[in-house]
Amino acid sequence: LTGKNLLKTIMRKFLPVSEALLEMIVIHLPSPVVAQKYRVENLYEGPKNDEAAIAIRNCNEEGPLVLYVSKMVVTSDYRFYAFGRVFSGTVKTGQKVRIMGANFVYGKKEDLFVKSIQRTVLM
Repeated sequence: LTGKNLLKTIMRKFLPVSEALLEMIVIHLPSPVVAQKYRVENLYEGPKNDEAAIAIRNCNEEGPLVLYVSKMVVTSDYRFYAFGRVFSGTVKTGQKVRIMGANFVYGKKEDLFVKSIQRTVLM
C-alpha cells in the first residue's frame, strides 16, 4: 500500500468511523425516554392529551403503536420493506396498522389506509 490507500488504512485503524459515530450518538443525544417528553409536540399532530400522545410522551411499549416510516424499499416481487422508528407500542407480525400518508389530516379519512404487517425484522 502506498499514498492515499495507505493513509485510509491507517485512519481506519486509528479512528474507526462507525465506532466513533455510535459513541458520539450515545454520549450526546438524549435517550428516547428523555427526548420524547419534549418532542411529542413535534411528533404528534393530534390532541396532546389523548392515548397516543401520552404513550409517545412516556415511550410506553404497552400503548398504541406509533411508528414513523422513514424509508420504503420495493422488492423484486413488488412488496415493500418499510424502515421505521417505534415511538410507542410494539410491532408484531400480522398486526393491523393504520397508515397515514403525507397528506393525512387528523380527524379525516383521506390518505388513510389499513394494512397488515407481513413480516417483522429487528435491525
